[in-house]
Amino acid sequence: MKTLRFILMSIVVSVAGILTGQSVEAASIDNGSFMSLWGTYSRCQATTDLDQMRENALTLTNAANRSLHEETFVLPLPGKLEKLVSTPAARFAVDVKAMAAACSLRAGSAAVEAGKLAIAKDLLRTVLSYQPQSEYAYYAIQAKALLSELETNPIEVTLNLP
Repeated sequence: MKTLRFILMSIVVSVAGILTGQSVEAASIDNGSFMSLWGTYSRCQATTDLDQMRENALTLTNAANRSLHEETFVLPLPGKLEKLVSTPAARFAVDVKAMAAACSLRAGSAAVEAGKLAIAKDLLRTVLSYQPQSEYAYYAIQAKALLSELETNPIEVTLNLP
């Protein structure tokens, strides 16, 4: 009887391992996409060309938004066991949203220096979309500060004499 239980448990564990195992091909695809994003981030930090920074910021922002909407890992389990299983950690070693925010801030600052205020405002507003999350507070505060400098409307005071 114990042998039968042992064999049955071995089969269940083996099947679970096969279902949850990540193939080598999938791992290389994930690594390749991450390295592409890291290269984009590195180019954003190294370049002085505003158009290149803007393009890099857009690429990183799109990747960050896409990674938020993708399906997460799902392992079919009975209801009682499903409550005990936690969600797996993110696959990326670094935070793509943080990379996107940093690149957008840099590009926004460069646009301000170049006098392209509309472009700067667009780039900085994308950073504000991360505002409710505390881990992006630094980026949101920086973007708010730059935007407040850009959106100051001088008050005109006139003296009306009769």
